[in-house]
Amino acid sequence: MKQIQIEALGIINSIMIYEIIIIYNFYFLFKAIFKKSLRSNIAIAVLFNLISIISFYKIQVVEKPFLPEDIMLIGNAFEIANYGNLKIEPILLFQIFLTIILLVIQGLITSYTKYEKEPKKLTRIIVGVVSTIVILVACIGNWSNVKNLEEDDYDYKVSHYHFGAVVNFCKNVYKLVETPELDIYSEERLNQIQEQSKEYDINNDEQDKPNIIVIMAESFSDITEVDGLEFSIDPLENYKKLEKEGASGKATVSIYGGETSTSEFEFLTVSTKRFVPQAAYPYSQAMKGKTISIVSVLKDKGYYTTSIHPNKGGFYNRANAYKNLGFDNSIFINDMEDIQNYYDGNVSDMDVAEELIKQYENTPSDNKFIFTVTMESHLPYVTSKYSNKDVEVTQNGLNISEKDMDEIQVYTQGLYNFDKALKYLTDYFKEKDEKVMLVVFGDHLPALNSLYNNVYGESIEKYQTPYLIWTNYETEINVEKNTSLAGLSTRVLANANIDMPWFYDYIYEFYKEYPVFEKRFIIDKNGKTLEEDTNNELIENYNIIQFDILFKKNIKIEE
Repeated sequence: MKQIQIEALGIINSIMIYEIIIIYNFYFLFKAIFKKSLRSNIAIAVLFNLISIISFYKIQVVEKPFLPEDIMLIGNAFEIANYGNLKIEPILLFQIFLTIILLVIQGLITSYTKYEKEPKKLTRIIVGVVSTIVILVACIGNWSNVKNLEEDDYDYKVSHYHFGAVVNFCKNVYKLVETPELDIYSEERLNQIQEQSKEYDINNDEQDKPNIIVIMAESFSDITEVDGLEFSIDPLENYKKLEKEGASGKATVSIYGGETSTSEFEFLTVSTKRFVPQAAYPYSQAMKGKTISIVSVLKDKGYYTTSIHPNKGGFYNRANAYKNLGFDNSIFINDMEDIQNYYDGNVSDMDVAEELIKQYENTPSDNKFIFTVTMESHLPYVTSKYSNKDVEVTQNGLNISEKDMDEIQVYTQGLYNFDKALKYLTDYFKEKDEKVMLVVFGDHLPALNSLYNNVYGESIEKYQTPYLIWTNYETEINVEKNTSLAGLSTRVLANANIDMPWFYDYIYEFYKEYPVFEKRFIIDKNGKTLEEDTNNELIENYNIIQFDILFKKNIKIEE
């Protein structure tokens, strides 16, 4: 698998050459088909080149090409591009230069010849046939060059390497208007599951509920676990002390290097991306209107619910999504006052910790739920991000380039800063009289592709982030050492003595049988990794519950 990843990254320039061949032969094909083709070719030139160039960069940062659903984020395109520390590559300059030259030539032909006014049928046929042959040869040649990248399940990156950005984009347009369907769903089947769930009723004592603080840490990982990296001090010294005081393990997520909102979606809605695999942005594509979540469940139990995200609410449609999930109050970057530090445009984790405490103290309720997302460890990992270096990172036998080691160094400094902010928070909560449960997990591993592609390939470790449940009071915390985010979500509610509705009781029991149930991996309670097409009544029932919560809306919290 590691060799496959290296080969995939190594052919990216040949993919761009393939893109150029496809784009320009489409120009000539249009020229042959339509009499008035200059304007249409200009439009095709702009569209195809944009798709191609955006994909060129996007796949290097988050290992996913430009897709139709990315249009939903087009308003944030320049801000998102800034995170990748992108540079103009020579092959892109060549592509743009060739586009301009061909369009100028076409314009001259149109102006000084009768080609468009009186095109000769034979000429058009020859141009059309030659263009079609070139396109077919290019496709066949490219697809054969990347046949070794075949994988068992559908993968956007592999599809990109097979078809190129333009073809891959066009073949996925239908997903923008796709109507979700589930053949096994029916209200009768849903009622049967509800009856069956009665045997799972947990009946928690709700008399002693803690405040619940959840922190989803950007690109959080324990990088010290990577063999071949050595650290002058442990950047997560405090986190590891908290692990001993609470419960901790690994949370398997469905993403790597980006698309943070997917992990938010899984944790907050107690859903799995496995049942909505084609939804690149679940907040927009897999969540219709008001949606039952742990937020709305806790509101029903008397909690005041707050979200904090140190970025703009438009990203991933969060502002609307948070309303639909049931948050009473949502804090975005424009609502945060007295921010002291930005690191390459990202609000510092210490500033987020300060905001969290502020919201905690000002919450108009004895029961508080605060969901917080951090941003400091987001891309880019450029050397100018930090002026200091508290942790020295060296390699031992990994053969990582100096540039990539600089990125690792910058990322590690971000981890160190997060650890300090976490200590600041736990020191604060230790002094509080009321009970507090703190939950920490990562959205995904950082996009340190040269490191993780070589060390982990596509193994489960590439999709695992640490999680921690810590309390400022004595209690026994029951949770699996390896879990999915939806499973972790129900464990948080159970350990906080929240009496869950019947459908969450069912999902709670489901994750006892399959602690890891994610887009790429299924691991049962005995630690056995199962086939990706594993299916049974328990899995079908979970699928039906999730489908109803997200799309049909027949389930109600009070049931």
